[in-house]
Amino acid sequence: MRTLIGLAVLTAVAGCATALHVERPPGYTAPNKLVSCRADLPGDWKEQLSRTRTEAGSHEQVSVVAANGAADTTLVQTTRNRTTELVLRDHGRRQQVMAVQDGAQLFGVEFDGRWVTFATTPDPGSHDVTVHAWDAREDGAPVRVSGSGVPVLHNGKAAWSDSGEVHLFDLAKKRDTVVGEGKAPAFFGDLLVWTHEGKFRAAGTDRGAAAVPEPLTRATPGEHVASDGRTLAWTQDDTLFAWRAGWPQPRRLAEIESVPKTEGIVFPRVSGDFVSWRSESSYVTDIRSGATMHTTEDDYWLEVHGGALTQRGRNVTASAPLSSLSALRAC
Repeated sequence: MRTLIGLAVLTAVAGCATALHVERPPGYTAPNKLVSCRADLPGDWKEQLSRTRTEAGSHEQVSVVAANGAADTTLVQTTRNRTTELVLRDHGRRQQVMAVQDGAQLFGVEFDGRWVTFATTPDPGSHDVTVHAWDAREDGAPVRVSGSGVPVLHNGKAAWSDSGEVHLFDLAKKRDTVVGEGKAPAFFGDLLVWTHEGKFRAAGTDRGAAAVPEPLTRATPGEHVASDGRTLAWTQDDTLFAWRAGWPQPRRLAEIESVPKTEGIVFPRVSGDFVSWRSESSYVTDIRSGATMHTTEDDYWLEVHGGALTQRGRNVTASAPLSSLSALRAC
Protein backbone atom coordinates (compact mmCIF):
# COMPACT_ATOMS: atom_id res chain seq x y z
CA MET A 1 0.00 0.00 0.00
CA ARG A 2 1.37 3.41 -0.93
CA THR A 3 2.29 5.83 1.79
CA LEU A 4 -0.13 8.73 1.79
CA ILE A 5 1.46 12.15 1.87
CA GLY A 6 -0.56 15.26 2.62
CA LEU A 7 -0.53 17.89 -0.08
CA ALA A 8 -1.11 21.45 1.08
CA VAL A 9 -3.91 23.18 -0.76
CA LEU A 10 -6.07 26.22 -0.16
CA THR A 11 -9.76 26.75 0.07
CA ALA A 12 -11.93 29.71 0.94
CA VAL A 13 -14.13 29.30 3.99
CA ALA A 14 -16.26 32.24 5.03
CA GLY A 15 -13.88 34.62 3.29
CA CYS A 16 -10.76 33.30 5.02
CA ALA A 17 -8.02 31.17 3.52
CA THR A 18 -7.55 27.90 5.34
CA ALA A 19 -4.81 25.31 5.02
CA LEU A 20 -6.10 21.82 4.42
CA HIS A 21 -4.51 18.45 3.97
CA VAL A 22 -5.59 16.30 1.08
CA GLU A 23 -4.45 12.77 1.85
CA ARG A 24 -3.48 11.58 -1.60
CA PRO A 25 -0.36 9.88 -2.92
CA PRO A 26 1.66 12.34 -5.03
CA GLY A 27 1.79 9.66 -7.74
CA TYR A 28 -2.00 9.35 -7.66
CA THR A 29 -4.07 9.49 -10.84
CA ALA A 30 -7.83 9.19 -11.22
CA PRO A 31 -9.84 8.01 -14.23
CA ASN A 32 -10.51 10.60 -16.91
CA LYS A 33 -13.66 12.67 -16.20
CA LEU A 34 -13.61 14.86 -19.31
CA VAL A 35 -16.61 15.18 -21.58
CA SER A 36 -14.76 17.79 -23.66
CA CYS A 37 -11.77 17.24 -25.97
CA ARG A 38 -9.08 15.00 -24.40
CA ALA A 39 -5.43 14.55 -25.40
CA ASP A 40 -2.78 12.09 -24.22
CA LEU A 41 0.42 13.22 -22.53
CA PRO A 42 2.66 14.22 -25.48
CA GLY A 43 5.99 12.47 -25.82
CA ASP A 44 7.91 15.74 -26.09
CA TRP A 45 6.43 16.92 -22.77
CA LYS A 46 7.78 13.79 -21.09
CA GLU A 47 11.15 14.24 -22.77
CA GLN A 48 11.45 17.88 -21.69
CA LEU A 49 10.50 17.02 -18.10
CA SER A 50 13.04 14.18 -18.02
CA ARG A 51 15.86 16.68 -18.54
CA THR A 52 15.40 18.14 -15.05
CA ARG A 53 13.98 15.07 -13.33
CA THR A 54 15.12 14.81 -9.71
CA GLU A 55 14.74 11.67 -7.62
CA ALA A 56 14.04 12.35 -3.95
CA GLY A 57 14.98 10.05 -1.10
CA SER A 58 12.43 7.72 0.44
CA HIS A 59 12.02 10.00 3.48
CA GLU A 60 11.85 13.36 1.75
CA GLN A 61 9.51 15.34 -0.48
CA VAL A 62 10.79 17.73 -3.16
CA SER A 63 8.56 19.91 -5.37
CA VAL A 64 9.01 22.82 -7.77
CA VAL A 65 6.33 25.18 -6.46
CA ALA A 66 6.93 28.39 -8.47
CA ALA A 67 8.93 29.75 -11.40
CA ASN A 68 9.59 33.00 -13.22
CA GLY A 69 8.31 33.68 -16.72
CA ALA A 70 11.36 32.19 -18.43
CA ALA A 71 11.30 29.11 -16.16
CA ASP A 72 15.04 29.52 -15.47
CA THR A 73 14.51 30.62 -11.86
CA THR A 74 12.46 28.32 -9.65
CA LEU A 75 11.34 27.95 -6.07
CA VAL A 76 11.79 24.46 -4.68
CA GLN A 77 10.19 23.17 -1.50
CA THR A 78 11.86 20.29 0.32
CA THR A 79 10.68 18.43 3.41
CA ARG A 80 13.03 16.11 5.26
CA ASN A 81 13.72 15.30 8.92
CA ARG A 82 10.66 17.33 10.04
CA THR A 83 12.00 20.49 8.37
CA THR A 84 10.38 22.15 5.35
CA GLU A 85 12.61 24.52 3.41
CA LEU A 86 11.75 26.94 0.59
CA VAL A 87 14.72 27.71 -1.66
CA LEU A 88 15.18 29.98 -4.70
CA ARG A 89 17.32 28.38 -7.42
CA ASP A 90 18.68 30.82 -9.99
CA HIS A 91 21.28 29.65 -12.55
CA GLY A 92 23.10 27.49 -10.02
CA ARG A 93 22.71 29.97 -7.17
CA ARG A 94 20.79 28.79 -4.11
CA GLN A 95 19.06 31.14 -1.65
CA GLN A 96 17.03 29.96 1.30
CA VAL A 97 13.79 31.91 1.60
CA MET A 98 12.43 30.30 4.76
CA ALA A 99 12.42 27.08 6.76
CA VAL A 100 9.79 25.78 9.18
CA GLN A 101 10.08 22.82 11.51
CA ASP A 102 8.09 20.04 13.13
CA GLY A 103 4.40 20.24 12.20
CA ALA A 104 4.48 23.72 10.68
CA GLN A 105 3.16 23.99 7.12
CA LEU A 106 4.42 26.17 4.24
CA PHE A 107 2.17 26.57 1.19
CA GLY A 108 0.60 28.96 -1.33
CA VAL A 109 3.93 29.99 -2.90
CA GLU A 110 3.76 32.63 -5.66
CA PHE A 111 6.61 34.32 -7.56
CA ASP A 112 6.55 37.25 -9.99
CA GLY A 113 10.25 37.24 -10.87
CA ARG A 114 11.21 39.43 -7.93
CA TRP A 115 8.78 39.02 -5.06
CA VAL A 116 7.85 35.75 -3.39
CA THR A 117 4.73 35.37 -1.26
CA PHE A 118 3.76 32.31 0.76
CA ALA A 119 1.77 31.26 3.81
CA THR A 120 2.58 29.30 6.95
CA THR A 121 0.59 27.66 9.72
CA PRO A 122 1.97 26.23 12.98
CA ASP A 123 0.45 22.77 12.36
CA PRO A 124 -1.61 20.94 9.70
CA GLY A 125 -4.99 21.49 11.37
CA SER A 126 -4.47 25.14 12.28
CA HIS A 127 -6.47 28.02 10.79
CA ASP A 128 -3.85 30.46 12.08
CA VAL A 129 -2.42 31.52 8.71
CA THR A 130 0.47 33.97 8.42
CA VAL A 131 1.42 35.35 5.00
CA HIS A 132 4.97 36.43 4.22
CA ALA A 133 6.67 38.35 1.40
CA TRP A 134 10.32 38.10 0.38
CA ASP A 135 12.24 40.35 -2.02
CA ALA A 136 14.74 38.32 -4.06
CA ARG A 137 16.71 41.47 -4.91
CA GLU A 138 17.36 42.35 -1.29
CA ASP A 139 18.02 38.81 0.00
CA GLY A 140 16.79 39.78 3.47
CA ALA A 141 14.41 38.00 5.80
CA PRO A 142 10.77 37.50 4.78
CA VAL A 143 8.35 40.06 6.21
CA ARG A 144 4.79 39.49 7.37
CA VAL A 145 2.17 40.81 4.94
CA SER A 146 -1.19 39.72 6.35
CA GLY A 147 -2.70 37.51 8.98
CA SER A 148 -5.13 35.21 7.20
CA GLY A 149 -5.76 35.87 3.50
CA VAL A 150 -3.47 33.91 1.17
CA PRO A 151 -2.55 36.26 -1.70
CA VAL A 152 -2.17 36.16 -5.44
CA LEU A 153 0.81 38.07 -6.80
CA HIS A 154 1.60 40.10 -9.92
CA ASN A 155 4.22 42.76 -10.70
CA GLY A 156 4.98 43.69 -7.11
CA LYS A 157 1.39 43.76 -5.92
CA ALA A 158 -0.44 41.18 -3.83
CA ALA A 159 -4.17 40.74 -3.37
CA TRP A 160 -6.23 38.58 -1.04
CA SER A 161 -9.66 38.22 0.51
CA ASP A 162 -10.06 38.37 4.27
CA SER A 163 -13.39 38.37 6.14
CA GLY A 164 -15.24 39.26 2.95
CA GLU A 165 -12.98 42.20 2.04
CA VAL A 166 -10.62 42.29 -0.94
CA HIS A 167 -7.20 43.77 -0.20
CA LEU A 168 -4.68 45.23 -2.66
CA PHE A 169 -1.16 45.50 -1.25
CA ASP A 170 1.84 47.27 -2.78
CA LEU A 171 4.83 45.21 -1.62
CA ALA A 172 7.49 47.86 -2.21
CA LYS A 173 5.50 50.65 -0.54
CA LYS A 174 3.98 48.33 2.10
CA ARG A 175 0.60 49.93 1.44
CA ASP A 176 -2.65 48.02 1.99
CA THR A 177 -5.98 49.16 0.51
CA VAL A 178 -9.40 47.53 0.79
CA VAL A 179 -10.90 47.84 -2.71
CA GLY A 180 -14.25 46.10 -2.23
CA GLU A 181 -16.25 43.19 -0.87
CA GLY A 182 -15.87 39.68 -2.25
CA LYS A 183 -13.38 36.87 -2.74
CA ALA A 184 -11.13 35.11 -5.27
CA PRO A 185 -9.13 38.13 -6.52
CA ALA A 186 -6.99 37.89 -9.66
CA PHE A 187 -4.80 40.39 -11.52
CA PHE A 188 -5.95 40.90 -15.11
CA GLY A 189 -4.19 43.53 -17.20
CA ASP A 190 -4.40 46.81 -15.28
CA LEU A 191 -7.37 45.51 -13.28
CA LEU A 192 -7.83 43.59 -10.07
CA VAL A 193 -10.86 41.35 -10.65
CA TRP A 194 -12.75 39.40 -7.99
CA THR A 195 -16.13 37.78 -7.40
CA HIS A 196 -19.04 38.98 -5.29
CA GLU A 197 -22.48 37.37 -5.16
CA GLY A 198 -21.81 35.34 -8.30
CA LYS A 199 -20.60 38.24 -10.44
CA PHE A 200 -17.25 39.80 -11.31
CA ARG A 201 -16.20 43.09 -9.72
CA ALA A 202 -13.13 45.16 -10.59
CA ALA A 203 -10.83 47.96 -9.49
CA GLY A 204 -7.74 49.44 -11.09
CA THR A 205 -4.37 48.21 -9.85
CA ASP A 206 -3.73 51.91 -9.15
CA ARG A 207 -6.64 51.64 -6.65
CA GLY A 208 -8.91 53.73 -8.86
CA ALA A 209 -12.47 52.87 -9.82
CA ALA A 210 -12.81 50.58 -12.84
CA ALA A 211 -15.59 48.85 -14.75
CA VAL A 212 -15.78 45.13 -15.38
CA PRO A 213 -15.09 44.45 -19.09
CA GLU A 214 -18.42 44.05 -20.87
CA PRO A 215 -17.96 40.37 -21.93
CA LEU A 216 -17.46 39.46 -18.25
CA THR A 217 -20.62 41.16 -17.02
CA ARG A 218 -22.73 38.14 -18.03
CA ALA A 219 -20.42 35.54 -16.49
CA THR A 220 -21.44 33.72 -13.31
CA PRO A 221 -18.12 32.60 -11.81
CA GLY A 222 -17.89 29.96 -9.12
CA GLU A 223 -15.37 29.56 -6.31
CA HIS A 224 -12.14 29.51 -8.33
CA VAL A 225 -10.62 32.30 -10.44
CA ALA A 226 -7.09 32.54 -11.86
CA SER A 227 -5.12 34.78 -14.20
CA ASP A 228 -1.61 35.32 -15.53
CA GLY A 229 -2.40 38.96 -16.30
CA ARG A 230 -3.44 38.25 -19.88
CA THR A 231 -5.96 35.42 -19.57
CA LEU A 232 -8.69 35.21 -16.93
CA ALA A 233 -9.97 31.71 -16.15
CA TRP A 234 -12.74 30.63 -13.81
CA THR A 235 -14.84 27.65 -12.86
CA GLN A 236 -18.60 27.49 -13.19
CA ASP A 237 -20.10 24.25 -11.89
CA ASP A 238 -18.30 21.50 -13.87
CA THR A 239 -17.00 23.79 -16.61
CA LEU A 240 -13.82 25.82 -17.07
CA PHE A 241 -14.12 29.17 -18.85
CA ALA A 242 -11.58 31.79 -19.96
CA TRP A 243 -11.53 35.24 -21.49
CA ARG A 244 -8.91 37.53 -23.02
CA ALA A 245 -9.22 41.15 -24.09
CA GLY A 246 -10.32 41.15 -27.72
CA TRP A 247 -12.43 38.01 -27.47
CA PRO A 248 -16.11 38.81 -28.12
CA GLN A 249 -17.19 36.50 -25.29
CA PRO A 250 -15.75 33.98 -22.82
CA ARG A 251 -14.76 30.56 -24.16
CA ARG A 252 -15.68 27.21 -22.70
CA LEU A 253 -12.32 25.44 -22.31
CA ALA A 254 -13.12 22.15 -20.59
CA GLU A 255 -16.00 20.26 -19.04
CA ILE A 256 -16.19 17.20 -16.80
CA GLU A 257 -18.91 14.69 -15.99
CA SER A 258 -21.44 16.04 -13.51
CA VAL A 259 -22.41 12.59 -12.19
CA PRO A 260 -21.24 11.22 -9.85
CA LYS A 261 -20.67 14.53 -8.10
CA THR A 262 -17.10 15.00 -6.86
CA GLU A 263 -14.96 18.06 -6.14
CA GLY A 264 -15.68 19.53 -9.58
CA ILE A 265 -13.04 21.64 -11.34
CA VAL A 266 -10.84 23.31 -8.73
CA PHE A 267 -7.59 25.24 -8.34
CA PRO A 268 -7.00 26.49 -11.91
CA ARG A 269 -3.64 28.07 -12.73
CA VAL A 270 -2.95 30.07 -15.91
CA SER A 271 0.29 30.61 -17.80
CA GLY A 272 0.47 31.69 -21.43
CA ASP A 273 -1.60 29.30 -23.54
CA PHE A 274 -2.08 26.71 -20.80
CA VAL A 275 -4.43 26.30 -17.84
CA SER A 276 -3.78 23.56 -15.30
CA TRP A 277 -6.53 22.44 -12.94
CA ARG A 278 -7.58 19.61 -10.71
CA SER A 279 -10.49 17.23 -10.45
CA GLU A 280 -9.26 14.34 -8.30
CA SER A 281 -6.14 14.24 -10.49
CA SER A 282 -4.38 16.83 -12.65
CA TYR A 283 -5.38 18.20 -16.06
CA VAL A 284 -3.75 20.72 -18.43
CA THR A 285 -5.84 22.56 -21.04
CA ASP A 286 -4.40 24.22 -24.16
CA ILE A 287 -6.33 27.45 -24.78
CA ARG A 288 -5.39 27.44 -28.48
CA SER A 289 -6.90 24.07 -29.39
CA GLY A 290 -9.38 23.55 -26.57
CA ALA A 291 -7.84 20.14 -25.87
CA THR A 292 -7.13 18.96 -22.34
CA MET A 293 -4.33 16.58 -21.37
CA HIS A 294 -5.05 13.88 -18.81
CA THR A 295 -2.95 10.83 -18.10
CA THR A 296 -3.32 7.84 -15.81
CA GLU A 297 0.45 7.28 -15.79
CA ASP A 298 1.94 7.31 -12.31
CA ASP A 299 4.05 10.25 -11.13
CA TYR A 300 2.61 12.81 -13.55
CA TRP A 301 0.83 15.36 -11.39
CA LEU A 302 1.27 18.39 -13.67
CA GLU A 303 0.70 22.10 -13.03
CA VAL A 304 1.74 25.39 -14.61
CA HIS A 305 3.75 27.81 -12.48
CA GLY A 306 5.02 31.00 -14.10
CA GLY A 307 6.67 29.95 -17.34
CA ALA A 308 7.09 26.32 -16.29
CA LEU A 309 5.21 23.06 -16.42
CA THR A 310 5.98 21.26 -13.16
CA GLN A 311 5.81 17.56 -12.44
CA ARG A 312 5.31 15.97 -9.05
CA GLY A 313 5.35 12.27 -8.22
CA ARG A 314 5.95 9.94 -5.31
CA ASN A 315 9.70 10.62 -5.23
CA VAL A 316 10.04 12.64 -8.42
CA THR A 317 10.01 16.32 -9.30
CA ALA A 318 10.78 18.12 -12.57
CA SER A 319 10.01 21.26 -14.54
CA ALA A 320 10.14 22.30 -18.19
CA PRO A 321 9.71 25.68 -19.93
CA LEU A 322 6.23 26.01 -21.38
CA SER A 323 7.84 27.55 -24.46
CA SER A 324 9.49 24.19 -25.21
CA LEU A 325 6.23 22.20 -25.25
CA SER A 326 4.18 21.29 -28.29
CA ALA A 327 0.56 22.39 -28.55
CA LEU A 328 -2.14 19.87 -27.72
CA ARG A 329 -3.91 18.66 -30.84
CA ALA A 330 -7.56 19.63 -31.26
CA CYS A 331 -10.14 16.85 -31.49
